[in-house]
Amino acid sequence: MSNVKTAIASAPANTMLMGEHAVLFGYKALVCALKQRIFVQASIRDDDQVVIDSSLGHFSCKLGELSKQMEAPTPFAFVLHALAISNTKTGLHLRIESGFNHTLGLGSSAAVTVAVIGAMALLGGGSIDRQAVMKLGIKVIQKVQGSGSGADVAASSLGGVVEFEASPPSAKNVFLSAEMLAKAPELRLVYCGYKTPTPIVINKVATAAKGNEAHFKKCYAAMGECVDQCIGAIKDSSWHTFADAMNLYQHHLRNIGVSDDAIESIIDLGHNQAHSKFTNKTVEKPLFGAKISGSGLGDCVLIMGAKEIDWPHQQIPLVIDSHGVREETLLPSQAGLET
Repeated sequence: MSNVKTAIASAPANTMLMGEHAVLFGYKALVCALKQRIFVQASIRDDDQVVIDSSLGHFSCKLGELSKQMEAPTPFAFVLHALAISNTKTGLHLRIESGFNHTLGLGSSAAVTVAVIGAMALLGGGSIDRQAVMKLGIKVIQKVQGSGSGADVAASSLGGVVEFEASPPSAKNVFLSAEMLAKAPELRLVYCGYKTPTPIVINKVATAAKGNEAHFKKCYAAMGECVDQCIGAIKDSSWHTFADAMNLYQHHLRNIGVSDDAIESIIDLGHNQAHSKFTNKTVEKPLFGAKISGSGLGDCVLIMGAKEIDWPHQQIPLVIDSHGVREETLLPSQAGLET
């Protein structure tokens, strides 16, 4: 029996660089971890209560009621399922602190799932095995959502830029040196202002594909080629190639019906800005790429080659975090830091 009474783990936010939808049909995805993190402190209680405190509110139930609570609608569904898959046997108090808003589309569900599983591994007296955490986390995400590839879990587990395949779950890091990261053009995420839940988008696409399977199969194959092109572009630091692949991937996303007016408006604003400030006469065209990051019909747009655009909703520059899930000594609030 472990003597550890309290453990803290954190996991990074994440975003899809390339691979939406096609990853569900056997093609690779490219996903990355971001500097924003979710922290989970897990402490053993002397009673049989499971207590959760976070910005989403307060939750408590008896340990024996955990399975029943998992079946009810709750904002803590991912946390409860992560506790269950970690085989918790004691009362617990979880404190959750997040460095980003869960509505922004930065994979908060995956990040909190990974952080809980990591904290529970530490609380059991063990260490964090990132590949093992990833596999458990994917099971949680798919159980709660009923669908999803798990690419976001892979990024939050492993950190950095991750090449991911869904069936069976397989992930490895794409090497990026500090020098390569420093020279890479800025990537920016722009929030549409709303998000359609991923399972709903997936179901819409599946419905649209009925009777039109050949078209969708062709789109997914082309998306897979874009991902391969991007992986090569990263290794060669060929950012114009990366941007071109982003634009082509967005074309295929339109063709499967997951783009909408807000997404297209964001892309147009970024495109116009990049081209209006283009003064480099040594190359034929400005560096600009844009595509949905997420399942689509809302969520976020990933832009390369444009600065802040005139848009009413949140937008942030992406900073890739090379570290995945990890042990922490303090919560940000305990260290006097703002999340």
